Amino acid sequence: MLRVLVVAQTPPPYGGAPIMVDRFLKSNFSNVRLIHVPMVFSSSASEEGRVRLLKIVSLFGLVVRILYRRVVHRARMLYYTPGGPHRVPMFRDIFILLATRWAFARTILHYHLGGVSELYDQLPFWQRWLFRRAYFGADAAIRISHLNPEDGKILEAKREYVVPNGIDDPCPTGFVSSTMTATSDESLKILFAGNLRESKGVLELVEACGRLAASGVRFRLEVLGRWQTDEFAARVQKRVQELKLDDVIRFPGVLIGEEKFAAFRRADVFCFPSFFECETFGLVLVEAMACGLPVVATRWRGIPSVVEDEKTGFLVEPHDPQAVAACLATLARDMDLRHRMGRAGRAKFEREFTFDIHAERMRRVLLETAGLELVAAPSSVSLPAAVSPLA
Repeated sequence: MLRVLVVAQTPPPYGGAPIMVDRFLKSNFSNVRLIHVPMVFSSSASEEGRVRLLKIVSLFGLVVRILYRRVVHRARMLYYTPGGPHRVPMFRDIFILLATRWAFARTILHYHLGGVSELYDQLPFWQRWLFRRAYFGADAAIRISHLNPEDGKILEAKREYVVPNGIDDPCPTGFVSSTMTATSDESLKILFAGNLRESKGVLELVEACGRLAASGVRFRLEVLGRWQTDEFAARVQKRVQELKLDDVIRFPGVLIGEEKFAAFRRADVFCFPSFFECETFGLVLVEAMACGLPVVATRWRGIPSVVEDEKTGFLVEPHDPQAVAACLATLARDMDLRHRMGRAGRAKFEREFTFDIHAERMRRVLLETAGLELVAAPSSVSLPAAVSPLA
């Protein structure tokens, strides 16, 4: 039995990485036992990246729990999820990894947030020395898209894998989104879901909606998520009022479970104009495609590995609300195009992004990293050639 100590955060907050870790921990792997040591530093998006005394105290407690469970559960492998390209999570990771990596025979670093390797050349000598000892030379590194920064390769991991995220099917009995049943004279129902921070493109989406309104396109926008800061919330709300869009834009907050997928099913289009510095994949894009929604998103990091331009949706450059508005207007005026793109997105989800496929890829990574013999995957699981070890 391979015992793996998983050091990672689960919700809250409800972002792509915590959601994926939570689902990963519920996997039923044969001959693999996952032992979770929770990272609980931020309960909301507004707390991420901030230094607090309680967080520092929690850091020492986390190290003690990791070493304790390493001994009690005889876990030989450490699975860790590094933070993104910011100094505060970098120093947190350095402390944890220096204090614990030595106790494990194998280490896997899973880069749900990309770009930490970009910090290395910016550091003074003594910090680079600590950085090398903490991050370099992992037995395996996982990134979520081949378009993301090659953190594992740059940090000299012995193997690097590309393992896209996957989700459980939110529509297992058949998908029927609003776009499948809408009539041509209805308002276009647009959905956004994610952490409500500036780099997720929230303001760009509001500006695009202003252009839609000015051109006479009828629409409604629902924006799901928690505000990163009150200041940013006030800025967005002020702009909504300036554009006179109060009646057509709603901010219902965080929705989870069936409430969230009900919002997906009543939408016609999903819009995600992100330029988030840690973006790697956009799990919400897969959720939208699984619900049969065409997607308007940006050519940014791993997003184009999920959304196929002019097939499952449209891709635009970051910071371009005019292009976002043009794509949304095209979809508003062409119901058949929405249907075709929605069906294509659903088909791509079924081929590449189900959780069964993701889980089998992860099982292979765990066993190969441990040097154990691979047992054939269940016949019900079709595994695309998306696990790519780079020796």
